[in-house]
Amino acid sequence: MRRIFIQFYLTLVISFIGAIALAGAIYGQVVDKVSDRYLNDIFRATVSLLQTTLSEEPVDQWNARLDTLGLSLPYPIKVEPLDTYELSADNRAALADGDIVMLAETYQFLQRVPETGYMLTLGPVDYLYFLHEIQSFDYLMLGLAALFLGVPAFAWMRPLWRQLMHLKRVARQLGAGNLDARASLPDDSGVAELGSTINTMADNLQSLIQSRRELLDAVSHELRTPIARLRYRLAMLEDGVADDAREAMDRDISSIDRMIEELLLYSRLDQGHDLLHPERLTLWPWLNEVLARHGEDFPQVCYTLRPTPASLHDQQAEVDGFYLERALSNLLRNAARYGQGEVAVTLGCDGQHWWIEVEDNGPGIPEAERERVFEPFVRLDHSRNRRTGGYGLGLAIVRRIMGWHGGQASVQASALGGACFVLRWPVTLPRLHSLVPSVRGDEADEAT
Repeated sequence: MRRIFIQFYLTLVISFIGAIALAGAIYGQVVDKVSDRYLNDIFRATVSLLQTTLSEEPVDQWNARLDTLGLSLPYPIKVEPLDTYELSADNRAALADGDIVMLAETYQFLQRVPETGYMLTLGPVDYLYFLHEIQSFDYLMLGLAALFLGVPAFAWMRPLWRQLMHLKRVARQLGAGNLDARASLPDDSGVAELGSTINTMADNLQSLIQSRRELLDAVSHELRTPIARLRYRLAMLEDGVADDAREAMDRDISSIDRMIEELLLYSRLDQGHDLLHPERLTLWPWLNEVLARHGEDFPQVCYTLRPTPASLHDQQAEVDGFYLERALSNLLRNAARYGQGEVAVTLGCDGQHWWIEVEDNGPGIPEAERERVFEPFVRLDHSRNRRTGGYGLGLAIVRRIMGWHGGQASVQASALGGACFVLRWPVTLPRLHSLVPSVRGDEADEAT
């Protein structure tokens, strides 16, 4: 807020000073014209009066005579030789012609006494000093006026800023997947129309995504019934079907069944149907058990749990054991499929976050694809073969599960030469009812 307020305030102050300067310039022009005409009239009248009064006196005695007249004029009057002041050629010519000449530096007026080598001098005129000089008090008042402009500017901007920050948070939540987020602004707000537009957009998005989810759920559920019938009828087939054909059919049915299961799981996680049920879990023995089970499923793969500080062996973490195992199992199966027979798992904690790393010695993942692999239904070209299989949902499910833990899933290069997937989540889980996967906080909003 500070940056925007300073920009707005400086713009306001500069505009204010510019308006004052323009008004002052216009006022000065008008006053100068009126003052010049007024002073010229006074000067001519004064000269005419003096010449009439002193016409019978010698010019060189006019100064003495002026002292005895007791004239009450707001400026001094005296008679001086024509060469008293250094004048420009134009001013000397004007003075010789009998015109009134003004000395701008001293605000004095000169006029030649006809047919003499003297001139009548009026001034300095203090009134002109006042008109043409801005005193320190004026600067002070101008500065105070500019300072006080900040009070109404701040009073106007602060509620608007809070409303804009509210819209920013709503937009972030919508972008993070929380489609229930809505803007709530007073009717007289300057950005009420923007808030209403955001709400309308969110309603439309929610409706479209809900329709997609309902369709996905309906199709997935409906497919399970014919798949179950196929499996039942396959079991009832007579011996006329060859064993290899029966096994192939059973594998295909199992593959479709697993795909539907992943679709349903991803849909539930995407909708937030299954919020986490955290428990205190000792991760070290739990990891050993999970790796042992995967070692039985993939005997050709060497699973290794890297040494961990003894202080972590008995330390408990707050997690949902069911979903964390599902995320870890997806990574272990991927490592077994794409690796070259070696998988290493590392457990770590820095006091604020837990993490589990799964590394393999496979071909790895190009850096440009490392974010894309977590998107649903995305499979890299080298994975599209019968040996590896997959439906492109496993890593999307992993990231969604870690999002519900308030953490994240990422991938980087492995020291083994392949990919290193990292599951990372906070030691203290956020409040579960407010969790939205991949949400980023707004800590810096008020300080921006």
